[in-house]
Amino acid sequence: MKIYVKSNFAVPGLDNGEYVDLDQSQLTIREFLEELSERSPTRVEYVRSGVGTIDPSDWEIRINDTPYERWSAGLETSLKDGDTVEIIVIPLGGG
Repeated sequence: MKIYVKSNFAVPGLDNGEYVDLDQSQLTIREFLEELSERSPTRVEYVRSGVGTIDPSDWEIRINDTPYERWSAGLETSLKDGDTVEIIVIPLGGG
């Protein structure tokens, strides 16, 4: 399964810079983000451990341009071959 990745930062663990090729035929967005995190040389937590949600103050995650808040199955949304996952880091404001 090939999942394309777009981001506003260099995603750690994304070797070729534009997609992840996985052996699984079925995968949820949670499993994908955990796999991507495990591939990173310095673990990036996209999903808050213990809570099982994405912290909206840290990340915005979209599948094929649909924001996280609109997914009916949340993190259990199934990905399909060729889907695009967009990972956006939310910059901290300050003065």
